[in-house]
Amino acid sequence: MIKFLCVLLLLFASCNEAKLIEPASYTGLKEVHMGKTEYSVKIPSTMFMEEARGKEGQLGYGLWQLDSTIRFTGISGFIEVEHGSPIGGGLHVDKIIDKARSTVLNSVVTWKINRTETGYYQANANRSKLSLQASASTREGLDSMIAIISTLSSH
Repeated sequence: MIKFLCVLLLLFASCNEAKLIEPASYTGLKEVHMGKTEYSVKIPSTMFMEEARGKEGQLGYGLWQLDSTIRFTGISGFIEVEHGSPIGGGLHVDKIIDKARSTVLNSVVTWKINRTETGYYQANANRSKLSLQASASTREGLDSMIAIISTLSSH
């Protein structure tokens, strides 16, 4: 009976492990340096990166779709490098529905995933001094954005 309970506990623990998302590695990614920082990220040719500065000295970089018709409904991401009061109020994750893991700058980070009232997926993670955010209308899209952000490198 004890062996059965141990096996059941191990099965339950392994099923609850957060999904590991590999960094994006498909053809057509271009490396984009993040301003004057030490960081760069690889993005698909369908996206662009935009610098965002806050009033209190925050520095972040948005990853957006080039196609303006899906810019605010497609996948997007944000990497905040220098903190202050959060740019745009930050991502609020009140009800975590799932978690995912990815490797960012040679360390595994955990992404907390929630779903907005409109059904949109959002995720956030932290790596050292960096705040990472991903958004998409589908879970597959969210995983893709997490994979893109996971290409982040330091020079």
